[in-house]
Amino acid sequence: MRNTLLLSLACLAQSTGALTLHERAQPATVQYDIHRRQGLSHARHKRSAPETDIDNEETYYAITLNLGTPSQAVEVILDTGSSDLWVNAGNSSSDNPYGVFDSSSSSTFKVVNDEFAIMYVDGSGAMGDYVTDTVAFGNVTLTDFQFGLAEESSTQLTTYTEGVCGIGYASNEYADLRNDEGYANLPEALVNQGYIKSAAYSLWLDDIDAGEGTILFGGINTAKYSGSLHTLPIQAEQGEYSELAVNLSGVHVTQAGKSISVNNTAFPAVSVLDSGTSLTYLPTGTAMDIIDAVGGEYYASQGLAVLKCDAARKSDYEIVFAFAGFNLSIPLSDMLLEASFGYCALGIAPESETASGGIYLLGDTFLRSAYVVYDLANNEIHLAKTNTNPGPDHVLEIGTGATAVPQVTGTPNTQTATAATATATGKSGSGSGSSGKGSDSDSDDQKENWAPALRTDFASLLVGVSFVALLLAL
Repeated sequence: MRNTLLLSLACLAQSTGALTLHERAQPATVQYDIHRRQGLSHARHKRSAPETDIDNEETYYAITLNLGTPSQAVEVILDTGSSDLWVNAGNSSSDNPYGVFDSSSSSTFKVVNDEFAIMYVDGSGAMGDYVTDTVAFGNVTLTDFQFGLAEESSTQLTTYTEGVCGIGYASNEYADLRNDEGYANLPEALVNQGYIKSAAYSLWLDDIDAGEGTILFGGINTAKYSGSLHTLPIQAEQGEYSELAVNLSGVHVTQAGKSISVNNTAFPAVSVLDSGTSLTYLPTGTAMDIIDAVGGEYYASQGLAVLKCDAARKSDYEIVFAFAGFNLSIPLSDMLLEASFGYCALGIAPESETASGGIYLLGDTFLRSAYVVYDLANNEIHLAKTNTNPGPDHVLEIGTGATAVPQVTGTPNTQTATAATATATGKSGSGSGSSGKGSDSDSDDQKENWAPALRTDFASLLVGVSFVALLLAL
């Protein structure tokens, strides 16, 4: 999860706003594709309305942006868990395979200040300047767009670092967290420059095994989901919205439609929908019970569980995520990540107290089975089951205002059997997590220079020497 600051969340706010959808011959949307990068160690994201393609790497989502005049192509991780766009400067590493931005070659480049800095909990980070320049993708060209230009960046996991395109709340920007003047990040800039009507977007993969998906800014595509969209209020902390987090009522396992008991005492709990996190992190008791139920073997040294791929893919287990009024059932086969030697890693892991601080994360292994609409303007999330065999696109524009969301039904997926569902319940109460931010005892210098965030890079675990040795020992 690439959060510039992972704040403690409490179940405090109930949102009353909703999407207004319009069918137009030429909807004000932006669509863009996303793409998968096998074996790499980041999370990539989708956008649309404008709509853009995204790469689904099983470990992250990625998009390509064109920066400056003339344009320079840079690949970045798409992250709903953070809010800043940052890229590597041209002098940081000229042979970076993700691309770098040479500001001296751009006639539209301007420096805002030298106060950009971000650090992730895994030890990676970036420092440099806040700058403005032209940013283009798909049919969009944003002028004077502010982003971070990293003169220095580091990673604990790979030789080269990849920039990040955060599309969360602007209140989660590094500048805003420093109490500096905030700025319009990508969703807000698309509104301000007339490309979309509202700061809202939908994200989906075209297929579980596909290398591509799409993010649609300012609209929804009813062909890409089955059934109805279910509305969940985004949870606020002390009246402020900073994370794309919802209340998760519980999680459990079914086999052939029969429920298997799972520890749900930690629920209901606030959980962040984060495309920048590869795995789905749940309360320890819940995660361990799920691992046991599906026949996985957990390795604490790696922080994940493994299963034999063939047997797991042929099984009739389903993982059921329960929300208020809506259950999303995901076949076990769709919660697996390819490892090696015939073994797969389960896409669910126990929370990491040192990394997530008790915040539960619905990462890519969850999101690739869900159609998600992120309505930042009205502080709502809309969820549906993704349709992996869609028909022709049917795009509706998201308008403005706080009227009720129409019951727009997605296209039935006739090639996929209806998943069995069951209600997962837990003890009443609110979930909360500790901040990814430094505690009050942190020094002022640390607070001024760095905004900590959590990043989970799954691919590095799969190719690490210790993990290979672990698999050979099985």
